Amino acid sequence: MTYLLDVVPLATESLTWAGQAVPRLAVACLLGGLIGLEREIHGRSAGFRTQLLVALGSALAMVVSLNFAEVYGQSTSQAIKVDPARIAYGIMSGIGFLGAGAILRYGIGVRGMTTAASLWCTAAVGLACGFAMYIVAASATAMVILALTLLNKIDRFIPTRLYKSITVSLPIGEQDQASKLKKALEDQGVHIIDMEYERNTEQSVETITFHVSVPSRAHPLTVLSLVKYLPDSAKFSIR
Repeated sequence: MTYLLDVVPLATESLTWAGQAVPRLAVACLLGGLIGLEREIHGRSAGFRTQLLVALGSALAMVVSLNFAEVYGQSTSQAIKVDPARIAYGIMSGIGFLGAGAILRYGIGVRGMTTAASLWCTAAVGLACGFAMYIVAASATAMVILALTLLNKIDRFIPTRLYKSITVSLPIGEQDQASKLKKALEDQGVHIIDMEYERNTEQSVETITFHVSVPSRAHPLTVLSLVKYLPDSAKFSIR
């Protein structure tokens, strides 16, 4: 009988805390899913499920931390020092490893920086939900989606440059093919950042790689115009 009297209050308290925690986790899933839906539509690797799980995991970590502080925070033991904020610090630092997986090297540039940043923001939204800061979390979610959609359209009107790697493999000839191709690119307004040259005498093939930048509004065929200067046996690729 004494055992039951001890257990019932603990069970009731646990149910009460669960009643507070579950809605926080549900809201985190909803908001994280909204951010992930935008990434999914644009075909990014960290899409709907990834963003949802990041938000859910962050919210769960915050909920557990808050419950731990409530249960043990009143302890007089010097060995137990509870600081729920440390969970938030750890999550925001650890999410960087997940974000790093979304960043890929593409030619001389990188892709996935926006997706990695969205993962970091999703983790913060999850933490806010775990702390029952629903208005803040919803507002942050709206701002993230706004940045990913509306600002993406505005970004198209900002003059920028695209970075490409052009690789040409052709038979070794007497003429200086590298200088000829370089001049052809510069005549088209292409800025050459760097150039690599390889020569395979066994196969009688030379490979020239140009790292270039072109205005984002340039015609797509600007770089392809280089093909007319190449022999029929040449191999041409753009990344």
